[in-house]
Amino acid sequence: MDNVALFALVHGNPDGRGVEASWLTGVLSRCCEGHGFSPEDGAAVDPTLVRAWSVGGVQGSETLVQSRPVVRELRADFIADFLRAPSQTTLATHAVAPSGHGSEDIPVPRLGLARFQRWLGVRAESGLAAEDRDDAVRERLKATLPDFLTRALSHSGDRELAVFGFLAALHANGDLNKPYVGPPQIRRALASLDELLGRPARLNLLVCDGRTLGVIHRGGRLLLVDAPIPSGSRRAFAHGPEQRVQASLVIHDDGPAELPPAFDGAEIRRLPEGIFTLSARQPGQIERE
Repeated sequence: MDNVALFALVHGNPDGRGVEASWLTGVLSRCCEGHGFSPEDGAAVDPTLVRAWSVGGVQGSETLVQSRPVVRELRADFIADFLRAPSQTTLATHAVAPSGHGSEDIPVPRLGLARFQRWLGVRAESGLAAEDRDDAVRERLKATLPDFLTRALSHSGDRELAVFGFLAALHANGDLNKPYVGPPQIRRALASLDELLGRPARLNLLVCDGRTLGVIHRGGRLLLVDAPIPSGSRRAFAHGPEQRVQASLVIHDDGPAELPPAFDGAEIRRLPEGIFTLSARQPGQIERE
């Protein structure tokens, strides 16, 4: 299935939604052309598209994931699924393909989010490495997994294996069983995974524990869209003048280099490649080494 996009919503509201559905719809309709996201006053979803998505969040110490492997029903609403997850950090992956793409029966894409304990993760690329090195990289990655992580694999492919490689790096550093892992430790584990994979030319991975989002970005386009806290709201006064971002939406796809058209109430930035983290405590603020 073509046109895989990754999303992460990080927001500072522990009591409810981080953004409104109309805001998210407006941003995605501008930033992800070809994925069938239409503004509320726009055309309906293209009936020739076949879609697939998976959405997940963390509540307490549990992960909550909803997957729709193949969606032909036009009434199915990705935006509603995305905002349903009760988490300050929500991950999602979304893919589209023309009806009849490749064959009459489109194979079910393996887009499900990988999860273990309170961790969620997803990778854009379906393979581990380029230049026919997948098998060697795959075996090297599997060799780093402790038995309890190997048993937890659902055998859903290389996307899951890459996320579990990150978990293995956390475990090796003594961080996996901690209630919460600090952003520097998450970045360190991501860097270890990147080295283990041989720093491939293209690697895009999102991981989160419900409080902190970790990102490896190399290849494609990564956008950060900030939603400001409404002026005059209680939350604006509670956050103080130094923090005016209500939520940050991370988008990875293979879109054009230029920034999408602006959307009211949203600041769109293109992020440089690298490894970084965002925290639900300070949406909009990127931390790198």
